[in-house]
Amino acid sequence: MADRLFGADISMLGNALEGASRAQTAIANNLANVNTPGYQRSEVSFKDALAKSMGAEPDSGQLPLTVDNPMHIAIGGYAPPVPFQPDVIVDRGTQMRIDGSNVDPDAEMAKLSENSIYSGAVAQYLQAGFARLREAIQERF
Repeated sequence: MADRLFGADISMLGNALEGASRAQTAIANNLANVNTPGYQRSEVSFKDALAKSMGAEPDSGQLPLTVDNPMHIAIGGYAPPVPFQPDVIVDRGTQMRIDGSNVDPDAEMAKLSENSIYSGAVAQYLQAGFARLREAIQERF
């Protein structure tokens, strides 16, 4: 629905912001449970889900070019967007402590900082997109 109202870019940025929010929640949950015996850290793979929502298979390096209108030139074929649904993955790997927890507070803080910067950048792009729409509606260029 948002694609029809605001365009695919705004929809993609909204999905990116939602995914970053879910990742922030998972990181905060990991940090809150760092001293919980047996706690297994979790993470949200929203970048892969974001790539899939744009109608393309995820690429580890970047999001591929997609088109949202049949009049656009399709590079590599056109695939319709699918619903955005990031997955929460529980990491059952490396045990960090004797109590069975695998949360590394330093690594989680680094991920928290990275995700915070990412979500801030996405929010700025989203704000700029809405500013362009506002200018077009008010006919001020």
